[in-house]
Amino acid sequence: MAGLIFSCCLSEEEQVQRNRSKHIDKQLAKEKIQFRRTIKILLLGSGESGKSTFLKQMRIIHGKEYSDDELREFKPIIYGNIIKGMKVLIDARNKLSIPWGDERNVVNANLVFSFDNNIRLDEVIFVQYVAGLQALWKDSGIRTAFDRRREFQLVSKFTTNKPCVMCAN
Repeated sequence: MAGLIFSCCLSEEEQVQRNRSKHIDKQLAKEKIQFRRTIKILLLGSGESGKSTFLKQMRIIHGKEYSDDELREFKPIIYGNIIKGMKVLIDARNKLSIPWGDERNVVNANLVFSFDNNIRLDEVIFVQYVAGLQALWKDSGIRTAFDRRREFQLVSKFTTNKPCVMCAN
């Protein structure tokens, strides 16, 4: 009752401010309850152990699909993983003393190794590497290295998805 008496003594501007304050207080109380209900998880694991994949799968399973913008943001990451994966395969082929299927792929290997990993890849830049990546992927030496991937660490996305850019025409 005291609040009612007090509020009728306020000017119109003060009443608007008081109502706004009450609205903000209610919103903060709701957010506090929601925050307390939030479950926090700390995922620990070595590189390529599946931490990000787990979170992405949970997001998909629980009905939150990726927006077109989010999907576009993944492109440079995928392009980078393809190039990094091919670098690992080329290096492994060399360290495992696996001969090239086609010696002309030395040029393609040099092209891939010339890529600066600090550059953000977009389609325009990545297209310059596609023909070389496809030729390397078809090379029997690279395929042999890929078959022996348990002997070295290769980006998991590279091994499970066999990047379509290298399989497609």
